[in-house]
Formats: sequence, structure tokens, C-alpha cells
Amino acid sequence: MVDRSRQRRAAAACIGAVPLLLCIVACSGPRAGAGAASDRAVAPTTATAAESVEPWTFDNDTGAILRTAHFRVYTTQLDPILTQRLPGFLEGALRHYRGAIPNAAGAPPLPPPPMKLDTFIMRNRAQWERLTKQLLAERAGPYLKIPRGGFAYGGRALLFDIGTHDTMAILAHEGWHQYVQRTFAQPIPIWLDEGLAAYMEGHRWGAPDARTGSAPVFLPWANTERFDALRDAESRGELLPLSRLLESAPGNLIGPGGDAREALTYYAQVWALAHFLVEGEGGKYRHELAALLSDAAEGRVTRRLGAVFGPEGTRILSLRQGPGVFLAYFNRDLAAAEREYLDFVNAVVRPGSRGPIVEGRSPLAVAPR
Repeated sequence: MVDRSRQRRAAAACIGAVPLLLCIVACSGPRAGAGAASDRAVAPTTATAAESVEPWTFDNDTGAILRTAHFRVYTTQLDPILTQRLPGFLEGALRHYRGAIPNAAGAPPLPPPPMKLDTFIMRNRAQWERLTKQLLAERAGPYLKIPRGGFAYGGRALLFDIGTHDTMAILAHEGWHQYVQRTFAQPIPIWLDEGLAAYMEGHRWGAPDARTGSAPVFLPWANTERFDALRDAESRGELLPLSRLLESAPGNLIGPGGDAREALTYYAQVWALAHFLVEGEGGKYRHELAALLSDAAEGRVTRRLGAVFGPEGTRILSLRQGPGVFLAYFNRDLAAAEREYLDFVNAVVRPGSRGPIVEGRSPLAVAPR
């Protein structure tokens, strides 16, 4: 049994901004069957309607609050396509967060969030900036540098509309951060948190239904932006070594002085790393990945780290950077793991792989040319 009050205290205590750069930009802050494993889609069979809709205003702009089983959405963007799709998308994404990795490993699903997750979708950037300043006060500065998209902080997502598809991709990404921040008793490393958030982005819409509308289908490989950035970095010889990837904190990759291309490479590589842990080397790491997420949800990660590293284990987890968690859960030989990972990336980006990515299928099934 998880102590929910302990979870909330742990979520509130984890301070530090972790920005995210997509082809759009978002950011994460503190915690408050057939085919390849990651081909499996987690999606509702039909679209989901909001439980209730009520008026909401922000800066005298008319908006609405949409409530679902697990979310409260505050929005001033009342585009009917967006608002019709939001409830089903968010609830489908949550099922994906809870089940995608455990399903691949034959493990039980991760726990539901202990409370409704608050998501703000503002009509434009100016409103988003004002809301960010109101909710974060003196901590708003780093987040206001985000050029496009939004962020998650303390279990809340603050986003602004950037077009239906890209807004949904950010919702899926930041929704993962919201879920982890509110639900997990202990944090997970930045490289895994960002990698799984990118893993959750891939989606497409099912055929419209006259009664229920269109329902989302979540396909982790269906992410041409991440794939293209990965392929470009590999072709330029700019892939980050695994050791550096595990050490990196993306906070310095956006805003003044940041390297946008390196940021895109970072997120493409952690996206690929998440896929590697699910299906690389014949799936040898997927059970430990499911175990790590379950341990984080239940508060057992420090126990594993302590068994491997002794008293240093608690400090390793609190830093959220470095190879410690990877070594404890996946492979004590980092050099061997790096060779496996680079072989995996090379297989993913080989000629002919983009077609399956567009279709949301694993490119590993493509015969090399």
C-alpha cells in the first residue's frame, strides 16, 4: 500500500527546473502482443466525453473548465476540434502512461494518480506568460524563456495552443511529467523521465465515429520529429555517448546560450533510449524497466541503490543525473551497454526505417537494404 500523503510530500519537495525541447518546446519542473513490444497501442475503444463543462474566465477572456475522471482542464482556447478531443486524449494518454511499459513486461499497471491533474491550455502566449507569473511567482523566470509549448510543474501543466497536433503532443509529454510528479513516491532520473515523456508523445487518431467522435491511438514509434532528429545527428556523427546522455540535464539547452541542435539531439536520443530499454537486445531490459517504474511509484528505488552503492544510494537518486540508476537496474558494464545502445540506434535509423515510423511501427522489423 502506498502512503499517498508521503507521495505528495515527496512530490512537493523535489525542486529544480528541467526544460524540454521538442521541435516544439516544453519543460518539466519539480515533482509535486503481436509485433515489437512498443508497437502495442494503448487507446480507448471510443472517444471520451467530458464529465462536465463549466464557464471559466482568465483576464476577462471567456474560457471553460472541462472535467474528466482524472483531469481538470482550464482553457481559453475554445476551438471545437481541440475541446472535443481533449477529454478522450487525456484519459487515453493516462492509460498509456500506466500500462505501456508494464504491458510490455507482463507486469501489473502503474497506480492511478491520487488526485485530478490540473492542465491549463491558454489561447495564446501572452495569457500563458501571465498565468505562469501568477502561479510560479519568483520561480517563473526560467520557464518564460520557453519559446513554444509549455511545461509541467508540481503536477500541473501550463501550456499554450500551438496547433492541434503539436498541442496534443505536448499534452502527452507533459501529462507524463504530471503523472509522475503527482503519483510516484520517489523521482526517476532525468534521462528516463524525459525519455519516457518523449516515448508517450506518438499518437494518431482513429476513424471518426458519428456518435462518439474520434479516439486517440498511442503508438510510441509514431514520432517523425524525434526520428528525424536522431537520424540527422547520427549522419553528422553528433550522437552523445551514453555516459554523457545519462549525465546531462537539459535545463541549459534552451534559452540564451543554449544549443538548439544539441537539445533536439538530446531528446531524440533519450526517446531512442526509452525504446532501447523496452525492446533493445531482444527485450532483455524491459522487465527491469517495469520494475524501476514500479519501485519509483512505491518508494523502493533507494533500497535498490543502497544494495548496490551503499549509503551513497540516497544521494544518487536525489541528484537525478548520472549513471547510478542505470547501473543498478540495467547493466553494471556501461561500456557494453553503450555498444548495445549505439547498435540499436544504428538499426533504427538505417535506410528504409522512416516508413514504419510514419505508420507507428517498430523500424527494427525492416530488413536492411
